[in-house]
Amino acid sequence: VAQTSMPKKVLVTGALGNLAGKICRYLSDRGHQVVLLDLKPHHTSHVADLRESGWGKHLEGVDTVFHFAAQNPFPHATWKDSVASFDMTANVFYAAVAAKVRRVVFASSNHVMGGHKEEGISFSDAKKITPDTDPFPGTKADIPSRIDATPYACAKLYGERLARSLGKSTRGRTSFVCLRIGWCQDGANLPSSLSYAGGAEEIS
Repeated sequence: VAQTSMPKKVLVTGALGNLAGKICRYLSDRGHQVVLLDLKPHHTSHVADLRESGWGKHLEGVDTVFHFAAQNPFPHATWKDSVASFDMTANVFYAAVAAKVRRVVFASSNHVMGGHKEEGISFSDAKKITPDTDPFPGTKADIPSRIDATPYACAKLYGERLARSLGKSTRGRTSFVCLRIGWCQDGANLPSSLSYAGGAEEIS
């Protein structure tokens, strides 16, 4: 949704989360009608369990969906979390296609490529990631406790693949944009406290 475009109706899942909340404020400040969905009750949002049906009514008249919701939005998510998150993603994507939403923006993750990071290697010697590099889900690190982001990253990768498939099957009637996002802090991002593993709890 470009800043220069006419105001549109947009829907944001996981709207009470950190990054989704920033998107909601940004779009609202620019005159767009923002529909907020979240599992947690709040006076500004609609309660919706994306693993279930019944929330699709909120897609009526929506131009763009921003999908941020996840069972566990952090790299330490378990395989159980991963399955639930992908179920949410699939439900949102299929519902958006059925409602003839013009565009879906999916909050994927840089952890889809995290397996390319090699332990014990300096960043200056690391392999370059290019648009042609195959996905390699997961980031493994010991800082200070063991982190394995593979389950979290697989849910994101499967979401990307489903988005590509649905975009092709609708011949662009519903287009999909997948953004591989890095760690986003509350408030302004501070370079001094960024973690390559993707979470504040890993920063010593």
